[in-house]
Parts: sequence; structure tokens; C-alpha cells
Amino acid sequence: MSRPTIESQYEQAERWMHHTFGSGMRDYTSANLSTPNSVAIVEVDRLVKASAIRQLIVGWRAEDVKSAAGAKPFVDETAALALILLQLRLERPTLISDMAKTFHRLSPRQRAVIGLRHDGEDTRVYGRIGDAVKRLIALVDEFPGRRDKILSRDEFRAMIAGRDPADCRKRRERMFLLGNTLVEGTWKMLPREVRERWEGNIAQDATLVPLQGQRGNPAGHNLNERRRSINSDGGYYQRAGSHGAMTHSDAREANKASPGAKNKGTSIGKSTWGVEAELARLVPNLHDDPDLFPLITLGVSYHIPGAITGEGVRMLNSFVDRGHRPNHYIVDRAYPGGKFQEFHLPARLLGVKLVFDYKDKALGVQLHHTSGFVQVSGAWYLDNLPDVHRDADKVVLVARNKFDAEINRIEKTNPTDAERAEGKGKAGKELAPAEELYEKQLAQRAKYMLTYKGHIQPDGSRRYIIPTDAPGYPKWKAQKGSHQSQSIVMTLPTAKEIEDDVNAGGLKNEQYFAYGTAPWKHAYGLRNGVESANRNVKRAQFEDIATPDKRGVRGNTFTYIVVAMSIVAENLRQMVSFFKRKLALKTIHSKNNYIPSLFWQSDNSVPAPEPEPRPPW
Repeated sequence: MSRPTIESQYEQAERWMHHTFGSGMRDYTSANLSTPNSVAIVEVDRLVKASAIRQLIVGWRAEDVKSAAGAKPFVDETAALALILLQLRLERPTLISDMAKTFHRLSPRQRAVIGLRHDGEDTRVYGRIGDAVKRLIALVDEFPGRRDKILSRDEFRAMIAGRDPADCRKRRERMFLLGNTLVEGTWKMLPREVRERWEGNIAQDATLVPLQGQRGNPAGHNLNERRRSINSDGGYYQRAGSHGAMTHSDAREANKASPGAKNKGTSIGKSTWGVEAELARLVPNLHDDPDLFPLITLGVSYHIPGAITGEGVRMLNSFVDRGHRPNHYIVDRAYPGGKFQEFHLPARLLGVKLVFDYKDKALGVQLHHTSGFVQVSGAWYLDNLPDVHRDADKVVLVARNKFDAEINRIEKTNPTDAERAEGKGKAGKELAPAEELYEKQLAQRAKYMLTYKGHIQPDGSRRYIIPTDAPGYPKWKAQKGSHQSQSIVMTLPTAKEIEDDVNAGGLKNEQYFAYGTAPWKHAYGLRNGVESANRNVKRAQFEDIATPDKRGVRGNTFTYIVVAMSIVAENLRQMVSFFKRKLALKTIHSKNNYIPSLFWQSDNSVPAPEPEPRPPW
């Protein structure tokens, strides 16, 4: 196969852009010099069609209403969603008043494209948009109840008592489906040629979304205190641990309800009132050009801070249900920190390759296998592995903690830049010998390590190759009970073993790459991509989900809807940036990002450059 010329690569990129957005690069560069209504309208229309979200909402509406009689609304629920997305793509607040202003600025043709039937001349536009948003919320609201006032203790009790748990669960699942149908729509907008380049690697992380009501509220299970915020269904967030926080009064109530519990309270001033959004984002293939496809968010979920139990597997199942095959799944300590039956075991049965970090206590030896193996920091080794290599992770951890403590001490002194650099340099020199020793110990430890062969089987079993060239292997093999074959199949533990052992079969600590090695560092480092997405949707110049005043409608559910549409908007922005990089004739930076002549275009207004050596995509 001959290598494509540079011109054919540009032509391919432009074709992909027209396929995705129905617009070329000139439309996007010129739109940023004026009000970009037309380009944004086309994006919204394409997203609604690609996601088939209208059909989903119509089906829910049919389930909930007793009769289809009556006049159709001028602004239906799908049009409300489209208007929210349009606001975000135009970098405007999602307040009802601001959406009404945008509505009036649209031409009749633009309104028709996104399903707005109203002619825009009536002063009731604000009310009709507000009613459409309320109907949309009602379809997916797991927190039904009053949002018109701060509730008293008795009013809050009555609201909680009036909620049907089964109905709330149904609407929670609808909200999850709504968000993931929308982000899946952005994926479907991409040409198949681009989508097929992704090998299934995903990183997942949660991010705080503040709610209005700085003082927050007592927890939902604490019914003995009056509320302090209209947004009564949020939760307190703290950076440490699982991110869930309790006030001192909540902790006292929880400890009274469960004698022997040791809940600790946190002051309101050290917490933030809000919810968390879970984002699962594509990351590059491990051994390819890192820019083969746009790195968009493909999964989204929502919960009260700290309530992440089940969210990892919930997201994985969603990917599988949508026809994806998750490959490497990269997460932080919060996800594997719970019971392995709720995350590790289901992930293993789906054939997923987990990549994660450990809490300090999970480093070192965690399990002995009866066939002569030992699990150290998530990987399996011959059990003749010397103690010095078994403890290598713990030893370097002490040095790293000492380094971190010194850096924190320096920062507390309010140092100058020169003092900070000098202090970090000195601390780094003290850490360097420990890191060098650790690298050498990892290299020696690898000689004893069992390596994977083939894929994880549908029953969760996995085959490993025995390192027959490991130091002392003949003596190890001669020991009673040592495995004699050159490979071994490790099966999942039995139900009885799972019940009796918190690390049955080593599942709680096992991951795909050996901890601390170069492959692990490379794969785990890709998690920065989802953290980048978190930052993007919080930035003031974009969706700004960190500012609750820009979402005037109260309650968790409208925030969830805005978060979902914000992620869609961020995906669209990432897709545009991807095509820009492929069509750029020079390096893109903030000064030239919107200059049409920077990008190659097929109308020959910009000449194609001379062919030059360049790696294929």
C-alpha cells in the first residue's frame, strides 16, 4: 500500500469535517468573527438527529401521560434540550431569560431547524420555554418535590415521605440514559473511518459541580434539622477520600442511628455543597499516534458526592450495551477501593483490562497462591521472589512521602520563586537515589513475574505464562505443590471464597500492567485526559459548570441536564479542534486559531503546500 500524499490527507480531513458538521473550515473560522448562530444551529440539529434523542423523549412522554389529547406545546422537551445546547455553544448562560433572548434572535428558519414552533413574537416565550424545561425535568427527575422555597423540617419530611422509591429509580435510569444517549450522538456524528481507529481505551473520573446554597443542608437522611438551601438534595463535597463529607450534626445523627459507627464530621467552611458528575473519556491507543481521533467524553453519570458505589460498572455496562468494547479502563483509587464484587469482578467478566493506582496499604505482598505464586502490588510472581523486591514499592513510598512532606513544608513558608526552586531541587536530589534503586528493583522483579497470554475468557479465567528462566526456577519447580506446566489458568474464585475473603483470587488488587513499570506509568498517565475534560467544562470562557448562578433552575436534575449538554458542547469543540489540527498548514496557537488562511481548503483559495516527509495518520 502506497503512502498517502499530504494533499490526500488534507482532502480526507476536510471530507470528514463536512460529514460531521455539514460545514467546512471556512464556516468555522468566519463564524468566530461574528455571531456563530448558523454554525451552532447546524451542530445542534445534527446532534439531535444522530442521537435520536427525540424518539427517546417521546417514548417516555407516552409512558407518563394518561392521554395524548390536547394541543401540542410550541416548545417541546426536545426543543428545550436543543435550546440549552445552543446556549452553551454560543457561550451563554442557561438561564431561562437568556434562552428567551436567544430565541428572539433566531430567524424563523433557524427556529424551525431545532424544533421551535413558536413565532417568537409573543411575550409568553419566557413562560413557554420555562414550561418545556419543567416537563423535561419531570421525565428524568429522581428528586421530585418543592423547589420554590427553603423547606422547614416538617416540609422536608413530607417531601421525602411522598417520594416513590421505584419511580425515583426509574427516573434516575432515564437521566443516565438521556446523558449517555446525547454523548453517544456526538460519537455517531464522526465518520466511521475515524471511529474505527479507537481501540477502546477509556479513563473515568468524577468532578464536583457546585449547587446554589453556599451553606448547604443537613444530609437527606437527617430529618431532625431544618433545611438551609432550596437545593435540598445535594451533598457536601471534600477533596480527601471518597469526596463525600458530613457536617458535625449529620455525623452525630448517623452515629446515634448506628451505634458503634465512627462517622466524623467536617465543618461547613471546609466543604462545598453540590453534586458530582462522572465523566468517561476516550484516551489514545497505547502504541499509536496519539492524535488518531478526537478525545471526546463517551460516558456520563451523576451522584451525590462520595456515592460512587457501582458507578464504574454502571458505566462499563453502558458502553457494552451501546456496542462498544472497553479495553484498558483507567481509574483512580476511588473505584477499586470498594468491594471487589462491585467493580473488579464484573469488569473481569466483561474482559476489561483495569489500570489504577493503589492506596499505601495495598502495596507489597497481598496474597499467596497454593501453586507457588505470590501477588505483589497487583501482579503475580514466583514465590521465591526475594523480600527486597517484594518490599520495593513500600520502600520507595517512604522516600516519596518524605519528598511530598518537604514540598508542603516549603510552600507553607510563602517562599519566593528562587527559594521554592532551591527547596524542590534539594528535595529532588534526596529522592533521586531511591527512585533509581526502585527502577533497578523493578527490573529484577520482572524476571519472576507471570505474564498474560491471550484474552480474558468469558468466564473470567485468564492464562499466565510461567517465567521458566527466572532465577532459581529449577529449585522452585522442585518444591512440593509448585505448578509444573509452563502456563497456568487462574479461574475466578467460588462464591464461598468470595464470601469469606476480601481479596479472593487476588481480584481486588490485580490489574493489567505491573504497578510502577513504564507501561503502567504510560497507561495511567493517560488519565490526565479526563481531568482535562473536567477542567474544560468548568472554564468561564466555555460551559462554566463551576458557576451555579449560570443555571437558574433549581434542583439537582436541571444541573444534571446542563452538565450532560455541557459535555456534548465540549465534545463538539474537541471535534472541531481535531479537524483544525488535521487541516492546519502551520502550528496552531491562540493568535492564529481563527485565521482562514491557516487552514487548507479544497476551493483552492489557499494553495496546498509542497509534499514533505510526514508520518501517516
